Amino acid sequence: MEDLVCDIITAGLNKEYSKEDLLTVATLLKNAKLARILTGCTVDDGFTKCALKLSGGFMSKNDNYSTERHTLSVSCSINPEAKELVKTIVPVIRQGNIIEPEITGVFDLETKTDNFLTRNGFLDIKGTNIAVAGENEDIGIYFVNSVDESKTIKLPVEKLGRNEPKRISCVVPGELESGSYKIMVKTQFTSGKYFSKETKTNIFKKEFHVA
Repeated sequence: MEDLVCDIITAGLNKEYSKEDLLTVATLLKNAKLARILTGCTVDDGFTKCALKLSGGFMSKNDNYSTERHTLSVSCSINPEAKELVKTIVPVIRQGNIIEPEITGVFDLETKTDNFLTRNGFLDIKGTNIAVAGENEDIGIYFVNSVDESKTIKLPVEKLGRNEPKRISCVVPGELESGSYKIMVKTQFTSGKYFSKETKTNIFKKEFHVA
């Protein structure tokens, strides 16, 4: 649930609601949904339908529930709208076992845009296999100056907040000079517990402006 709330904030859809506000509402809705299910209602949340399911036969109309003969569980099914939405998905099949990092999105949480970088502000980076991991000295997140690479600034792994294969959170360096920058990741991350020998690099093509 916290990841879903972070997605809402990253997309700038939370408006005046804080992360704590959204988590509170999410908890209330979860508890309300559970209470409905436990009282025998079918709950349709727009994506799934959930309801109690009773298994086992009764000897007569006066027979009572018995844990030895009956089983109570919760069943869930996807509603028709969700099924139709799934049909529109086109899977991307990856061949081989070569794992390469790829940044797919960068979002500035201060300006709530994907065009600017705010010094000392929070930055959310999404992608695949982008976790900064390894022992090589060059691994890290780089803010690459588009005009003068000597102004490029590196954030090592210890300066990252969230550091996961699909998401990295960090603070934009305060020492960035005005200009245009690209975001680059260098990592030895693999899907297993071992690092790749060589550093793998991916740079996000979009440029970001620092005022």
